[in-house]
Amino acid sequence: MITAIVLPADLRTPIRTVELDKRDLNAYRGLVGGPLEIITFERPEATLYLNDEGKLEGLPLNQRATLMASVHNSAFRGRDVIVGDAFLVGPADRHGDDLSVPKELVTLLLRTERFRVLMQSEGDPEFYGNLLVYNHWLNAYAGAVEWAQRLPQVEEVRVVAAE
Repeated sequence: MITAIVLPADLRTPIRTVELDKRDLNAYRGLVGGPLEIITFERPEATLYLNDEGKLEGLPLNQRATLMASVHNSAFRGRDVIVGDAFLVGPADRHGDDLSVPKELVTLLLRTERFRVLMQSEGDPEFYGNLLVYNHWLNAYAGAVEWAQRLPQVEEVRVVAAE
């Protein structure tokens, strides 16, 4: 069994963790309501599953999954949106089986109360932030995407726990 974080499209429905059998594709499909599509995350490594036919079916925008994909995979940022329910697991192991969602994401999304955005400029290996603190992870992710889109020198963004 692996742990996943479910990201419902309906903002009134809270995110939650679920236990999945990593080989039960029907359970995976059941969480997104149809055929599977994936988006890979880079920092930390993770896999976002969504409904491959969600747009054709007219599923509602998933703001949470879209913002997360835009922060954790800069190639996705500003190019597309995610619709319908989605869920996160860890990266695949050497056999191609999913691992549990990284503990870092569980802690950030489900146990953290204050957040900051860090930015990395093109060609700079370091991440820097400002003093702005967010009280909800979704607002921090929206802020991170806004900073990345507004400032052309920003190459990467992160959402972290505020100290």
